Amino acid sequence: MKQSPQLIEQRLDELVSAGTVESFVRHDYHDVKRPSRMFEARWRPEKDVIVRARMMLTGFDDGPLSTWEIIAEASKPWDWSWPSPATMFWPKPSDLSWDLAGARALFRYRTANPVDSAASTREAVRAALDAQADIHVLTIDDELQDRDRPLMPLVRYLPASFVGRLVEHRVAPWALTAVNRELKPLGLRLPPAGALIVPQRPRPAQIRPADLVIAEARFSLGRPQALIDAVIRHAPLPRHAGPDLHRHVSLLREQFTLTTDQEAVEDLEEGLDAAEAQLAAALQAQERLRGELAETSALLHAAQQEVQIHRTRETEALEAVEEARAALAEAHAAHEQLLTTVATSDLGQALRDAEARRDAAESEAETAEDLLDEQAREIAWLRSQLAAAGQPSEGPPPQGSHPATWEELVERAASELDRIVLGDVLATVRPLRGHTAEATWRQRTWEALRALDAYARAKTEHGPELLPHLTAYLSWKDAPVPLPRSRYSATESQLVLNTPKLREERMLPVPREVHPSGRVLMAEHIRIGSGKPPAPRLHLYDNTSGNGRIYVGHIGEHLRNSRTN
Repeated sequence: MKQSPQLIEQRLDELVSAGTVESFVRHDYHDVKRPSRMFEARWRPEKDVIVRARMMLTGFDDGPLSTWEIIAEASKPWDWSWPSPATMFWPKPSDLSWDLAGARALFRYRTANPVDSAASTREAVRAALDAQADIHVLTIDDELQDRDRPLMPLVRYLPASFVGRLVEHRVAPWALTAVNRELKPLGLRLPPAGALIVPQRPRPAQIRPADLVIAEARFSLGRPQALIDAVIRHAPLPRHAGPDLHRHVSLLREQFTLTTDQEAVEDLEEGLDAAEAQLAAALQAQERLRGELAETSALLHAAQQEVQIHRTRETEALEAVEEARAALAEAHAAHEQLLTTVATSDLGQALRDAEARRDAAESEAETAEDLLDEQAREIAWLRSQLAAAGQPSEGPPPQGSHPATWEELVERAASELDRIVLGDVLATVRPLRGHTAEATWRQRTWEALRALDAYARAKTEHGPELLPHLTAYLSWKDAPVPLPRSRYSATESQLVLNTPKLREERMLPVPREVHPSGRVLMAEHIRIGSGKPPAPRLHLYDNTSGNGRIYVGHIGEHLRNSRTN
C-alpha cells in the first residue's frame, strides 16, 4: 500500500490542535533519485519533560515508501509508558502498513511475524542479532495448527513506547529445531513452551543468558506476565550502536531547529540555581561545623585564649556570609531584571547578565568554601587539644605544611599516608596546573587525602560497626581529621551509571589483587573545586573492608556527565 507524507503532516496538525504536540516543522530535500522529507516535532509526555524527535522519509514520490527513521530524545531517562514516537508521527488506523517500511520490510512491529521455515528462521535470528535499536523476541505458537485466529501479539501487552521498537517472531512448532540450531553458537536455546529475547551481536557483558530465556510464556493461558516483565527489564539496558545511529543522535542534538530562545535562558537559569544551591549547602555545612565547634570549646577550659581567637574569626566569617547573602540578593534582583529583559526581546544582554551573576555566585561560594576549610582545620586542632587532656597549647592553632607541588603531594602521600594508594594522578592533574586556584585545590586535595587516611585508620581501630563507610566517618564527632560533608558524594547519578561512555570514564585502575580485571568503578568522589570548569574532583575506591586501604584513581578536572556538551 502506498504511503503519503501528507498523512504524517495531517497527524501532526491534529496533535498540535489537541495540545499533545507543542510544534512541528517540515524540511524537504530534493534529490533526483531519492527525494527526502524530514519532520521535527516537540511534545511533553509529562509536565517537566521535553521530547525532541526527528522523522526522515526517503524515496516516496513515485512508489511505496522506501525507508523511514525516527530518532527521539527526552530531557530525562525514557519512561516506557510514554507514547511511542512512531504513533506520534504515523496515523493509528490498523489498515496502514507503515510498520512494513524500513530496512527490514519483511518484519512488522504491530503483529507477530511467522517463523515457519528454514529460510524465515535464518532471516529472523540474523536480523535480531544485528539490530541496533529494535528489541527482537522469539515466542512459540504451540497451537498454530488448531486455531483459525492467531494469538494476540506481545506488543499489545506492553507499555505504549514499545510500538515501533519491539519485533516479535512467532515460531511454529516444526521450526523450533531450526531456530535452536541457529541459536546454538550463542549458547542460547528457545524452550518448547517459552520465549527468548535475542541479544545483540556481540552480546553486552552485563546481559546473562538467564536474563534472556523465559521458560514458560504460553499466550494461550492468558497474559504472559513473566515474558512481559523480562522485556521491560531488558529494554533500558545499554545497546551497541553503530556509526549511523550515533550520527543521527548527534544531528538531533546539534541541528534541531525547534529549540527556543526561552530554552537557552532556562539552561542559564539552571546553572545559576546550581551555584545558589552550592552556596546554600556551604552555608548549611558551616552552621553544622559551628555547632560542633561550640561543643568542643566548652570542654577546653584551659584554652581560653585560643577560643577567643576562634570567636574573632567566627565574627569575620559571619560578616563574610552576610556579604555573600547580600550578593545573592543582588543576584536575585538581577534575575528579575533578566526576565524583564527577555520579555523586551533583549536576549543577548539577558544571557550576558545571567552569566555574570552565575560567575559572581560561584565566587561567593568559593569564599564560603575557604571559610569552611578554616573552620574544619580549627575543629581538628581543638579536638587535638581535647585529646591532650587539659594541656593547652600556647598561640594560635598550627596551620600545618601543605605540599608546594603536585609531585611533593604524591611523595608525601606515599611516605606519610600508608592507607592511601594513588594511581597515575600526575597525569590527571595536568589540566589544573597554572590555574589561579591551583594552590587552593592542591591544599584541599592534601586535606582530603589526610581525612581518608584517618578514616581508614579509625575503621581498623574501632571496627566497621561504628564506621561502616566514609559517610559515617564524616558525621562522627570524634573524627581526628574532619572533612566537610558537603564536599563528598557517595556515588554518581543513575543517568551517568547507566550511560556506557560516562560509566567507562569512571572505571579506573587498581592492583589485580583488589580486582582481577585491574579496574573498578570509582563513582565515589570528593569535590576539590567549585562547579565552574574545570571543577576538579577526586575519585576513589573504598577497600577498607577488604585490605584496609583506599585507592585514588583520579585527581583532576570534572569527568564528563549528562550535562557535558
